[in-house]
Amino acid sequence: MMMTKTMKTLLLTAACLAGSGARADDLSPELTAKVLKLIVASSGNKIACTEPTLKAALEALGVGIDPGAPIGWATSAMEAKNFKTFGRLVITGKRELAGAAAILIQEEGGRPKILLNPPNLKGAKVQISDAVLKMGSAL
Repeated sequence: MMMTKTMKTLLLTAACLAGSGARADDLSPELTAKVLKLIVASSGNKIACTEPTLKAALEALGVGIDPGAPIGWATSAMEAKNFKTFGRLVITGKRELAGAAAILIQEEGGRPKILLNPPNLKGAKVQISDAVLKMGSAL
């Protein structure tokens, strides 16, 4: 899948807005939402998310919040395990959940970084765009 102009704009905006947080997982909810929007665009533009601040940021960007979505944002080991059990694509911002997630979003050098877990990507019932795969690097 080719990266559209909108996807490029969102990625560049996300990169420019990245904070210089003290920890790798300290991306702002707004920045995380922009990166997630790129990822979920190719799968119905919906995500399961229970984290209130991220949920609001996603909704502000027009991303649908659906508990039954094929992609889920995990904030705990239990949530990641539940999503994975049902074949959902698990995304997280927490390094300690990387083993259960297919995608880890981190901050590195002032920019968002997408880390991919290939075995978990294959196990998910969702296909993400080639553009996202090219932007990411393996865990």
